[in-house]
Amino acid sequence: MHIWLLLALACRPDPRPDPIGDADIFVDRLGDPVPFLDDDRLIGFEHGREVMVRAFTTDRGLGPFFNADSCASCHQFPVAGGSAPRYRDFWLVKRERWDGALENVGTNGSSPVRNLYATAPAFHMAEPIDATVYARRNTPPGFGVGLFAFVSEQTILEYADPDDADGDGISGRPNYEQDQIGRFGYKSQATSLESFNRGALLNQMGITTDPMFYTFPEDPERQALQWQGGLMGTAWAQVAAPDEPTVDDDDVRDPEMSMRDQIDLLLFSTFLGVPRPTADLSPAQENGAQLFTSLGCADCHRPRLDATVGTLPAYTDLLIHDMGPELADQIAAGLASGSEFRTQPLWGVALHGPWLHDGRADTLEDAIAWHGGEGQAAADAWAALQADEQADLIAFLHALGGSDPQGAGATYVEDRPPEVGEPGGPDALLSDADQALWLEGRALFDRTATGDGLGPLFNADSCRACHQDPVLGGAGGLDTNVLRFGHRAADDGEYEDLGSTALPRVSVWGERPMRLPDEANIIEPRNPPTTMGMGAIGRIPEESILRNADPDDVDGDGVSGRVRMIGDVVGRYGWKAQIPAVSDFVADALLNEKGLTVDPALSDFTMVDDGDAAADPEESDQTFAALTFYLEHLAPPMGVGVGSEAGAATFDRIGCADCHTPELGGVALYSDLLLHDVAPDAMLLVSQDEGVDPGEFRTPPLWGVAETGPYLHDGSAPTLETAVTEGHFGEAASSRQAYLDLTAAEQADLWDFVRAR
Repeated sequence: MHIWLLLALACRPDPRPDPIGDADIFVDRLGDPVPFLDDDRLIGFEHGREVMVRAFTTDRGLGPFFNADSCASCHQFPVAGGSAPRYRDFWLVKRERWDGALENVGTNGSSPVRNLYATAPAFHMAEPIDATVYARRNTPPGFGVGLFAFVSEQTILEYADPDDADGDGISGRPNYEQDQIGRFGYKSQATSLESFNRGALLNQMGITTDPMFYTFPEDPERQALQWQGGLMGTAWAQVAAPDEPTVDDDDVRDPEMSMRDQIDLLLFSTFLGVPRPTADLSPAQENGAQLFTSLGCADCHRPRLDATVGTLPAYTDLLIHDMGPELADQIAAGLASGSEFRTQPLWGVALHGPWLHDGRADTLEDAIAWHGGEGQAAADAWAALQADEQADLIAFLHALGGSDPQGAGATYVEDRPPEVGEPGGPDALLSDADQALWLEGRALFDRTATGDGLGPLFNADSCRACHQDPVLGGAGGLDTNVLRFGHRAADDGEYEDLGSTALPRVSVWGERPMRLPDEANIIEPRNPPTTMGMGAIGRIPEESILRNADPDDVDGDGVSGRVRMIGDVVGRYGWKAQIPAVSDFVADALLNEKGLTVDPALSDFTMVDDGDAAADPEESDQTFAALTFYLEHLAPPMGVGVGSEAGAATFDRIGCADCHTPELGGVALYSDLLLHDVAPDAMLLVSQDEGVDPGEFRTPPLWGVAETGPYLHDGSAPTLETAVTEGHFGEAASSRQAYLDLTAAEQADLWDFVRAR
């Protein structure tokens, strides 16, 4: 039997023509599969999880345009498969044609998705200046959603009332894709998870795939898959949209995801378990459940849907409803107009703020109140409730599965914090008071900011957003790069900034994202380095850093590292050594990445008034102190061993140790913390740091380097090898050439040593 058919039959649920009672779908730990999977499908599910969290790089097909480098970049909260805070919101952009019709102007050329990033040398492609529609989308959660594949079209149609024949003001109707009823996406625009996944892989990551389960006349085995029911069983055959592009314009061979990976990702998406609801409701929750029905919420958020795997308590009808002009955004999909949206499932709803399709609601209360159109009557009834009744209804929603993190972040409240000697733990045993302060800082680092003060333009809404790989406090991927830009004249090479210095990825709700000026002809990404070990770097004596400086290359070795002075203090942090202390790093990151101010008496790297409506300072002294203490005592990355002794000798012999100093002031960070001119072409870089040449960068520490890719200041090197061959010039040119002259065995020994740091 062909491998295609074997995989499909192995994954296919047992055919069950009728509902079998309540579905066995609940899990006690988020991220687990539904309990009814057999061993074979569990293997595929776990491999699908690996695909879900896999970070794609440019050499593995990422781009040429993208917003994320992994599925879990957006579906991360609080575990892989979940939702995401606002910093992962994306935009759909369109413009009005001469005849009044809207056309897509997304950067991949075939969809409305606005991609923030592009692969080198572009790094970003601005949408047309005449774009008229900017529609925001917040990442929908994936827990249990794949189970909608087992709901029959007949069941969905039973709830449809497109002409409001019963006169209740609710006129839900189905959406369609390829003549089949849709059930996935904010507008039920996708019939199958295959179609939904393939669209997201291409539009958000630039990863191409081959279609799996629609008819190919020349391929009878694929036809057999459809007739066998494919991956989703015999209840109905999934049909993916055949017009989804299967190729893109990068240099990686298409398809860029293997069929095995795609099938197992589909398994993971389909069988991701549902957070277990509260078994015994309190009197308040019972009253909330009754209010949920009496207010009319259940008219759309229907508590139960029959499916071939059992009854699903999803609180949705999978139909599209007109939600009124305030929630409309001019984005149509299939039969759904700009104001029509699929009824969002409510199982586990407390986990997934912000709420509504565009993430405008910080609270469930706001999400309810802002229902319009067919939901207006329920919203009015909600507004008429007493405060205690509203609290009961919210308590009921919280009982529908999962625990409410209340913005605490991506870590589980039940997870044990890491200890000394564990990745992400403190760098030493702390007193009880200091341990409490460290844990407070860790929670604040992980906290998602909402409400007044955030933005109005921002790159992140938490510290964790950019520093979470491989653990909280670590580095960030290509999809967390900060994009800096400027203009350099073609005639004389003169550089000028364009009023702004960076392109934020998103904005607070109600504000359009910033558009890259057309005059920008230089874009330089800055990749977030790890924050682990910052305290150890801060404790290195200044004289140890000064001792290695040789700005005039007095010794004639071609290496002329120099100290970056910030006033009369040595700069230690950032790609340009532009930050002198951990406290300044915290203040700078809060301001420039989140738009939050601290008391200027605490740091020069903040503002007295950042110009928004929130009173300054926007973060308290205690928050600032706890965050600073956390980073000052966050342990350095942990190496994995000694590595090759021959590689260590080669590291020193070819000159790597001239800049990547193995030990500095008693700290084994493999950096001299000095500025070195190493860029291949400084004219392509943004000149924004006073007193620093565009091609100069601080030597990045190598501790934990195996887990902090991509590499170089802009993340353009997917591997350590390419970081050397494509990013080491100027002062590093001799070492680069020496590396190229090594034998393959010597190179292998060198990387064995480096990866062990």
